Amino acid sequence: MTTNAPVSCTAAGKKARYYAHDRSDFLEWVGSRFERVLDIGCGVGSNAPWYRRHGAREVIGVEIDEASAVQARLVLDRVVAAPIEQAVRELEGPFDLIVCADVLEHLTDPWSVVRSLSGLASGSTVLAVSIPNIRFLPALMRIAIGGGFRYTTEGIFDVTHVRFFTRPDVDRLLRGGGWVPLRWGSRSYGPFASVRRIVGLASRGRTDQWLAEQIFVVARPEGPGSIDRATG
Repeated sequence: MTTNAPVSCTAAGKKARYYAHDRSDFLEWVGSRFERVLDIGCGVGSNAPWYRRHGAREVIGVEIDEASAVQARLVLDRVVAAPIEQAVRELEGPFDLIVCADVLEHLTDPWSVVRSLSGLASGSTVLAVSIPNIRFLPALMRIAIGGGFRYTTEGIFDVTHVRFFTRPDVDRLLRGGGWVPLRWGSRSYGPFASVRRIVGLASRGRTDQWLAEQIFVVARPEGPGSIDRATG
């Protein structure tokens, strides 16, 4: 396990199943097909089958947990076992898809990381981000009248989270790093899923900022080829 990461929060205390999470729910929302993929925080490589089914010819992972990186090497084409701040200097773009699934909230300086990822992109690269929503109603209630910031091993109050985001914060994070958000969303299941679907239609998704536990967003690099059609 890496313990000397200068900026990224370390993986201390995480159980093996934490690194085995399959994020096909998020990837199905992202959709499309991609030939060259960069999976940041790839864990043991559980997303590899989805990438392969969707046209991936090369999948490169970045994983700070060395034990998980060893397993990921069995299913990915290459895995860099290092903090993303270091790994980005060892990678060569462009990638068709860059995935940050529940990664950025673990970084001390996610703004610099997002900016550096633009150096691995072409004009058509898709950056796919999922990130916990601190404005989620149960989280707000917990802060206001519940247990406060009593940290846990997973979830919004994961003890290894060092940054907290609402949708406007994520928008600023991406735009400040040279990316244009194209589409916003959230999980189709979980707490308030039924309510969220009903009221979301009436509010055109605006109520997701309180009813969605996760924020999903896809973005493209800023430039003449990007179309700013952020919705949801």
